[in-house]
Amino acid sequence: MAASLWMQFILIVLMASGAVLILRKEEGRRSLYHNPDNVPRYLLILIPFSLGTMGMLLFSDQFSVLTRPLFSGIQIGLIRWPTAILWVFIADIACTAILVLLTGGSYGSPFTSVYFILPALAFFLRESPQRVLAYTLAIGALFVIELWVYEEETKSVKGAVCVVSVGCLILSGWIGYLTRPH
Repeated sequence: MAASLWMQFILIVLMASGAVLILRKEEGRRSLYHNPDNVPRYLLILIPFSLGTMGMLLFSDQFSVLTRPLFSGIQIGLIRWPTAILWVFIADIACTAILVLLTGGSYGSPFTSVYFILPALAFFLRESPQRVLAYTLAIGALFVIELWVYEEETKSVKGAVCVVSVGCLILSGWIGYLTRPH
């Protein structure tokens, strides 16, 4: 439960750090990405994403047990834990997909690596194998779609990037499944 809050906080810090570094680079070189007007836009994406995901975790029934003494015994659990963690992972995948799309697609985006940590985090937070499989399939599909969005001089290596990256995603999911706590 507390691990989920830490995981989400660290993930948000990593995404925001990448966004800030890109923004700083963009100020000096306006031709870095295809559409530099999007740079401030994805920084603004992180604010509602952060508030929404952290809020879902904090207002879950699991966290309300911890906060009950702070609120004179009033339980503020507005959402069940399994539902909260499901929506947090869906939001993580969606936010990552948006950031990857806005910053050059799967091949060139600094946010692509976030995709590959999410299934491992889901196993770590004891999500069911069915959910982790669903997350992994969604991530794999988004990665492949976003790999082919931008036409670049890297066209010749995109097939190899696709095979190796999706293969690593499947391998890490499989190892996570085999080594999960029972």
